[in-house]
Amino acid sequence: MKSTNLTEGNKITEKPFGHLSSGEAVQLFELTNRSGTKISISNYGAIIVSLSVIDNSGEFDDIVLGYSSAEDYENDTYYLGGVIGRYAGRIKNGKVSINAKEYQLTLNAGNSQLHGGFKGLNKRLWQASKAVTDSSVCLTLNYTSPDGEEGFPGTVNLTVQYTLFDNNALEIEYFANTDQATIINLTQHSYFNLAGHASGNINDHKLTLNASHFLPMNDEVYPTGDLMPVTETVHDFRKSKRIGDDIDSNDAQIIIGKGYDNYWLLNDAASKYIEFSAILEEPNSGRRMTIYTDQPSMIIYTANYIDGSHAGKNNVRYQARSALCLEPVRAVTKEYINDLTPVMLQPDTPFYSKTRYQFDTIKPKA
Repeated sequence: MKSTNLTEGNKITEKPFGHLSSGEAVQLFELTNRSGTKISISNYGAIIVSLSVIDNSGEFDDIVLGYSSAEDYENDTYYLGGVIGRYAGRIKNGKVSINAKEYQLTLNAGNSQLHGGFKGLNKRLWQASKAVTDSSVCLTLNYTSPDGEEGFPGTVNLTVQYTLFDNNALEIEYFANTDQATIINLTQHSYFNLAGHASGNINDHKLTLNASHFLPMNDEVYPTGDLMPVTETVHDFRKSKRIGDDIDSNDAQIIIGKGYDNYWLLNDAASKYIEFSAILEEPNSGRRMTIYTDQPSMIIYTANYIDGSHAGKNNVRYQARSALCLEPVRAVTKEYINDLTPVMLQPDTPFYSKTRYQFDTIKPKA
């Protein structure tokens, strides 16, 4: 819903958000900064439920797809707004070998495990704590994943921290430690539509990626591990390009994914928080989102499988290509496809990652 209300100061409010089938109560936390930007986060799944930012006319709108209650999120199959893990992505046959021992993970997507299993981190209840400063509002969420959960070895303590700054930057920090060797690959699965969550397809959005290579998928939607240059392909977003320009092309990868659904390997400076990783713009509203991350890869997914079967916020029936996911993740190149080193979590080496989403507006055309 559009709004022109501004806030007088930084604050966090909390309210009930429904109950899970187990009877457990879920809370919704709304973080508001001095600029009037608001983000609502559930302690179920560490889910971003709504994100209201200003456009170039001074109006606010919610720019992420989502649901109206915890019950809806418990039944969700699209991972809307959730923190994904323990492992974001597909693991073929659900098998991983760690220190010469093979582990069988749960299989929740045919012959693979997808996004952490049947009850990944987006389906867990997290413990929340709040903090407000003169320049930011922060929600910290903690969850302990026990040894053997969804087949993964090791007890893993996880923290996700959302900080909303007065300059309209949203920073997400991920922390993890373990008591035995395991794997970890965390990301955030928000679906963005900068025109507003109920605005339909994202064909007119313009995307820039600081990436010169992408990773093709095979017919089973597993990354082959090969690195392909984006030059002279529909995957070249090094210069700002309209999403709709090539989304219906006869490119083999577009056909496999029914739209964009690939990993891009970020250029070196873009994966070290030095340069931007991605810029998403919506020309009508003028909203712009610039992403900085310390992760080496980014998945771009154009919501190709959403089919309107679930009613979202305000009873909106979201359709395919009505949003864009931009998911920073760890590398999956052929160099590492049979070597888990890049995604290993060791007891003596805690995991940390940071991604920043900077929101502003571009000037309307004269």
